[in-house]
Amino acid sequence: MEDYLRIGVLTSPHGVKGEVSLYPTSDDLERFRELDKVYFDLKEGKKEFTVTGCKYKKNMPVLKFEEINDRDEIEKYRGVDVYVLREDAIPLEEGEYYLADIIGFDVISDGNVIGKLTDYFENAADQTIFVVTCDDGSEKYIPDVEEFVKEVDIEEEKVYVKLIKGM
Repeated sequence: MEDYLRIGVLTSPHGVKGEVSLYPTSDDLERFRELDKVYFDLKEGKKEFTVTGCKYKKNMPVLKFEEINDRDEIEKYRGVDVYVLREDAIPLEEGEYYLADIIGFDVISDGNVIGKLTDYFENAADQTIFVVTCDDGSEKYIPDVEEFVKEVDIEEEKVYVKLIKGM
């Protein structure tokens, strides 16, 4: 299991005092108000930052960090993934899982392993899409909706899917 869980991606500076908009990859937008520390995923590794403020603009969190105090300084972090420690993540409800935990699971369709879940992303409609690298070398993109994803078995490390023609 991953020690860090991604909660968003830094987008653009907001104002001149080092605030930055964050594209959330977490379901709970209110969780950003409770943040104390986050970790930027930089080339040299994860670096800790202290969150000193959070507001919202157009349903996107705008964060302020103790270590950053001007627009030019935050600009260099544009596009950086932001993480929290697993212990600081939002607790899961029964039947829920962190997406980071299912990377590498076998993907099963009609009783056969078709490949591995290698990544995920959100499309413009805020729908999670699973990226499956198939055993034949191709990739499949499967929306994480009940119609296609039938079950995620955490213990067996398997994702059961129903594919349709064209997938």
